[in-house]
Amino acid sequence: MAQDPHAADATVYNNLVSRAHLRTIRLTSTKFELKPEALGLDPAGWRNGISAALAHSFLEAESGSLYGIFAFDVVCRQGRKRVLGINATYLTNYRVEGDCDGHACELFLERVGKIATYPYFRTLVATLTSQAGLLMQPLPIMGVAPRSIEGASIMDEIGSRKPALPKS
Repeated sequence: MAQDPHAADATVYNNLVSRAHLRTIRLTSTKFELKPEALGLDPAGWRNGISAALAHSFLEAESGSLYGIFAFDVVCRQGRKRVLGINATYLTNYRVEGDCDGHACELFLERVGKIATYPYFRTLVATLTSQAGLLMQPLPIMGVAPRSIEGASIMDEIGSRKPALPKS
């Protein structure tokens, strides 16, 4: 269902937003990789990077189910050496009443679905790093793009698909 977000009509998109209801957000896979030498380092000195992307989406029109699979990654480096990596995928499911335009569905998942799912990943990162004995700052919140469809499309082009963490 990967479509050009420019093709979404604002009226169609806003109509979809009013008819979509979140059913579930489920963790489907995760990987935690901590280098032992990281335990002696101060996480405040790490360079952190994060990516968040809609990996796949699909619509079951018969049941009114819209699904999105989201991939999240955090990589922390000390100098050029990777000391910590956490990635996870989540399956998000929305119930959509009535018909659904494919372009609008894709944009909806890219914007609303990603923002709904990201706090689950932030919590996972906080839990795993805490259990590893690391005192890391929480991941930043994900910004919300402008409310217009045109503005959202421009933000996608600029790179909102892979937001970067501020350098520590």
